[in-house]
Amino acid sequence: MDFVYIITRPGVIMLIVLAIAIIYALYFKPVKKHEEEKETQVSKAETTPLDLNDEDATVACLVASIDYHQEIKKDVKVMSVRRVG
Repeated sequence: MDFVYIITRPGVIMLIVLAIAIIYALYFKPVKKHEEEKETQVSKAETTPLDLNDEDATVACLVASIDYHQEIKKDVKVMSVRRVG
């Protein structure tokens, strides 16, 4: 058999083209981009520290922050506390 006869056979040429196409498809595989979570601040107003002498406000603040932390599974920062009613 002649070397030129083996190379020029349609089946061999199609296998070579298919192998090249697969290599290029894997080489140019798109890279997945991870979306970064952006933290947004709800209020930009300046806040005053919690009055630690007011026991009800301190307990309410702690309970609210623990509940919110369990809900979102992230760190929580209490910005302000107001008395309602």
